[in-house]
Amino acid sequence: MRKQSMQGAAHQPVRLLRQQGGNSAGPLARPIVWPGAGQDPALALLPSTPQADLLAEPETSPFPPSRELQRQIESARRQARAEGEASGIQRANQRLEPILADLGAVLQELSQTRPRLRAELEEDTVKLALVIARRVLHRELTTDPEAILGLVKAAFHKLNAREAHRLRLAPRDAAVLEEYHAGLNLPGALEIAGDASLPRGGVVFETSRGELDASVDTQLSKIERGLTDIMRRRST
Repeated sequence: MRKQSMQGAAHQPVRLLRQQGGNSAGPLARPIVWPGAGQDPALALLPSTPQADLLAEPETSPFPPSRELQRQIESARRQARAEGEASGIQRANQRLEPILADLGAVLQELSQTRPRLRAELEEDTVKLALVIARRVLHRELTTDPEAILGLVKAAFHKLNAREAHRLRLAPRDAAVLEEYHAGLNLPGALEIAGDASLPRGGVVFETSRGELDASVDTQLSKIERGLTDIMRRRST
């Protein structure tokens, strides 16, 4: 019974009596009710803070970071980004180094072979031009028999003081030359002879010092050799 009465008293409001001037006739006391009276005794011992406040999230700190601390944080972030970028660039450079080395070797080889290739191309171009010229001249001699006259006249003037006593040509060219002999101002003692071993355009002068081959093919061959020598000297 005593225990139950104590438990009941624990749940009853606690009243304090304050005497005023020793006058028992006046109000004897003003009831003072403790916060949490009539509730759980454990809660009654807590400060008078609303229960909802106890469960609330703690407020942020009223003291924000200083400017110096913010500057250090931002500097650390920038440094981290820079280090990451530098690491990426370094990896990319490591991958590119062998590729660039191979490319440099190829360019070096090309720079060394370019003069030789140019010389070979020039030589091939000259040969092609001479082949075309030879075909054109032979076709001209075939279609225009009188073309042999200009060839003989030009060759005769190259003899200078050499004494020519005989001129050999292809049989068909010899026949044309006999017909126009007078118009070329050739020496009257010059013998014109047909030579079946010579092609059209073949012109050979016989002199006391030897023979002078003024044929079309011979002149083109001399031109080819001269141009080839010039190109080879330029390439060295």
